[in-house]
Amino acid sequence: MTTERQNPSESESKPTAALQRFTRRMDVTRQTPSHDPRVPREQLAALVEALGNSEHPLHANAVDELVAIGPAAVPALCNVLNAKQAWLSSYRAAEAAGRIGDGGATGALIQTLKHPNSNVRWSAVRALAQIGDVRALLELRRVAQNDQGRTSWGESVADAAQSALSQLGQRSVWGQSIELIKTAVVAVMMILSLALAFSVVSTLRDELDRFGRVIPGQTQLPALTLPTVAPEPTVAPVPTMAPAVVVDPTTASEPAAEPEPQPAGEAAELATFTGTVLQGANIRPFPSTDNQPVGLVATGDEIVFLARTPGNDWYLIRLGAQHSDQSRIESADGTGWISEALVTVPAGELPIRE
Repeated sequence: MTTERQNPSESESKPTAALQRFTRRMDVTRQTPSHDPRVPREQLAALVEALGNSEHPLHANAVDELVAIGPAAVPALCNVLNAKQAWLSSYRAAEAAGRIGDGGATGALIQTLKHPNSNVRWSAVRALAQIGDVRALLELRRVAQNDQGRTSWGESVADAAQSALSQLGQRSVWGQSIELIKTAVVAVMMILSLALAFSVVSTLRDELDRFGRVIPGQTQLPALTLPTVAPEPTVAPVPTMAPAVVVDPTTASEPAAEPEPQPAGEAAELATFTGTVLQGANIRPFPSTDNQPVGLVATGDEIVFLARTPGNDWYLIRLGAQHSDQSRIESADGTGWISEALVTVPAGELPIRE
């Protein structure tokens, strides 16, 4: 007796097909980037378009507006982070993604580290440092070792990557573990040093006790003689006569001359000139890029001009009243140098400083 294999019934195959269709819909849903319904797509598209178009009415405030939208703007920003877009669009998109600080932009920013434009790579490095995602450690290390590019205003991409690695190392678990290991090693060395010092002190004390022990009848103590000093004769002080003060009657009757008031122009403080940061950049302790930054400023920050170089290539500035929370100048007097290509032109003449 043979048993033939029966085909499944139509009722049994329908649930399986329905389950497959549902699974495919779920996969499509996972691959579609989420969009916040509270943010109009038209507004988001207009802001992204304004990033690289200097003639667009929203160009100046596009980065700030996208940062205000928050993580909902990250998918649109990631679409701009590629070599097919204008370099200014990718540069400012990376800046906005870094200020938002959402980890969803990490993958796109890592790919942007291979962008052909050094300005875009530099902006992506800064954004990854602000986000603080340890997934970027390996690629940032490659950039720090191999990237020889510089921005159009002279900043080194490799130096920026090295600075980002230092920041990420402090935040990562591995960095914290290394710090704990260093602390443990220092503690062990201190304990060994204390043990060695205690051993040396104990040995020295035993030696002193052995040499300084007195045996009655066998030890002769040296006689102690105190030196005497003859007293010096005292000399009586000679009285001195105070010089007589002669008052001129002609000058005594004249009233004291009142100080002349200074002109208002001399007492007034020198006029100060303010400006605006056109592109986010580092602040340098000297007017060159061959040194470590002492701060950074963001696009749109208000600055106060203090001095300039003889060739008007660099300006000495300090932060104004309106600036980003992440902007800072960590020098002793709160001032630093910035390239003239990154700020507006001051409205007046500035003193020259070498």
